[in-house]
Amino acid sequence: MEEMKNMTAERSLEIITEQIAQSCKAVSKSTGQSLYVSGLCTMAMAVVVAIVNIISARNGGGAFGHFLWFLLPAIIWLDIRNAKKEQANAPVSFVSSLVGKTWLTFAALVLGFFILGNVWNYILSHSTTNTTAIIAHHVDFSPIIILLMGMAVTITGHILKSKWLVWFGIIASLVIAVGDYACVGLTILARCGAPLWLVSHAEVLLPCVSVFVFALFGLLLPGWMLKKQK
Repeated sequence: MEEMKNMTAERSLEIITEQIAQSCKAVSKSTGQSLYVSGLCTMAMAVVVAIVNIISARNGGGAFGHFLWFLLPAIIWLDIRNAKKEQANAPVSFVSSLVGKTWLTFAALVLGFFILGNVWNYILSHSTTNTTAIIAHHVDFSPIIILLMGMAVTITGHILKSKWLVWFGIIASLVIAVGDYACVGLTILARCGAPLWLVSHAEVLLPCVSVFVFALFGLLLPGWMLKKQK
């Protein structure tokens, strides 16, 4: 009788352990699905923005394609919502909640910075004719946005306990942000004999390349790894 009780206790513990493992797996896959979809949408938007920017710049316009970034949060939300409808409902976990709130905070900061920065640049360009003052006080968006994106990737890496993602977020954001601020990409293109149209439009093209790289390694790849884990 005592042996049967012990066996029952052991079996109960085994069942509880299996249920916890299955729950964690479901949560990881749900989080992975969200990251994967977010990365895919961001990469696609980066390509679209780059194309629109090049077409606009070639026709004498500005980098109007960057305003398409305002559509990205809504697109990601709708795609994630549709993707999760096709799957079994996974429990909402503290981990997935933290990852989601990290990227929502990133989106809010970037969109707010983009709006305020453009307002300031507009006021500056219409309040003085001093070209030197306009250039000196002009808001440069790309380095700040890249640093914020690197921070979001790094925090996501800490939450998911992924060391390579943590280091990628730190190193890549610093290298790309400093390189962008110092016009390293433009210099490399010019010295490597890139086509003139590419060099002249590098300012509206390279930020899209940076976002594409971050979305690939910071969102899509870790999302894919979580989805495929056994």
